[in-house]
Amino acid sequence: MRKISVIVPVYNAEKYIKKCIESILAQTLKDIEIICMDDGSTDGSGEILDTFALKDSRVRVAHRQNAGYGAAMNAGMDMAEGEFIGIVESDDRIAGDMYETLYNAARQYRLDMVKADAYYWMEKADYLSSKHVNDLEPYYNKVLQDTDRNTFFRFFMNIWTGIYRRDFLQRNNIRFQETKGASYQDNGFWLQTCMYAERAMWIDRPFYYYRQDNPEASVRSTEKMMAMIKEYEYIETLLRQRGDEKFLPYCCTYRLIRARGTFYRIADDYKRAFCSQLISDYKNYKAYIKDNVTIDNWFREIVKNPDEVCSQIIDKKNEIRRKLETHENIIIYGAGKRGDHVFRCLYNEGYYDKTACFAVSENPSEGILAGKRILKIDDAVKKYPKALVIVAVIRGSRMYLQMTKRLSELGINEYSDGSDIEESFYIL
Repeated sequence: MRKISVIVPVYNAEKYIKKCIESILAQTLKDIEIICMDDGSTDGSGEILDTFALKDSRVRVAHRQNAGYGAAMNAGMDMAEGEFIGIVESDDRIAGDMYETLYNAARQYRLDMVKADAYYWMEKADYLSSKHVNDLEPYYNKVLQDTDRNTFFRFFMNIWTGIYRRDFLQRNNIRFQETKGASYQDNGFWLQTCMYAERAMWIDRPFYYYRQDNPEASVRSTEKMMAMIKEYEYIETLLRQRGDEKFLPYCCTYRLIRARGTFYRIADDYKRAFCSQLISDYKNYKAYIKDNVTIDNWFREIVKNPDEVCSQIIDKKNEIRRKLETHENIIIYGAGKRGDHVFRCLYNEGYYDKTACFAVSENPSEGILAGKRILKIDDAVKKYPKALVIVAVIRGSRMYLQMTKRLSELGINEYSDGSDIEESFYIL
């Protein structure tokens, strides 16, 4: 028995698959198998995978007719012979000691699953940003059990930063939905593992490089309006069939949270039509978010006047885009968490090249962030006098007031709020 079976679902990933497989083969834990599920690729992905299989016996390739992500993943799990299952997406890569670290923890603490942090990764921008949940610091590196289950759902939602004991998955019949052409089928797998794991751990180190610059990634799709809804309907039905209604609050809460995300992700032309689904879901599931004031208030505004909410959001986005287009450059004033959010949004919207630099109020301790220089704000506005300055901190905070005051002293009275960008655009 191999220690870990790593499943790699592949569909038309020839631009990325070589680095992905090389990173898995370079693991310090050698006793692994790599199961590559070629789901009907029409580019050169299949040939690249076959070349790897000829060179290393640990690589197994299954070429299939296209049946969708969920079907490919289930078939890969059926082929797996390892003690644990790992998952790596075909456009991502992993650190060399990822599986050795996870496996040792899983064995030492008898875990059903063990996960870790991840990097947001943009290769073109030489960008890495660790996804770490600071509020959960007391829960990292500890065995978490049923009394901690609510905490499971507060960590970064993903299926690929960890490993799962194979007999745990089999015992609980944890599978993927197999609807062809669907997206977001990782949501159901994530929910099930968090619902059923009896012993779990999150390690406070990032090993997984989660690519943000693949234009074909499903999270970038502005279509598939109902895909997320269908995934949560599937899980709700599954729980009811199993008699596991005790887990419904998790499913129904995240159904609403993810529906809100879908609203921002889809094209503006679809937003008004999607509001009908949002109103229906809020009517049926609002009790599950009664303590989440931010989400509850957002849905209440949709219910009261969906046309007005859609118009306000679309108008705000168009206003921001006009400013971005009419200025020669962009300065992101703030190099912390909010600056990171603004940068990722600008990158996703195609404004990376137009972004001139990051700026801070004092002399910076570091010189480069995401391929862009970090300058003192005084120097930034001198160097780029025709740039749009985006104040990338929480609107109305003490820091915001200090930064806008500094801009006024520098003669900059027209600027944009990073909060407007975070409230108007879908940020990966």
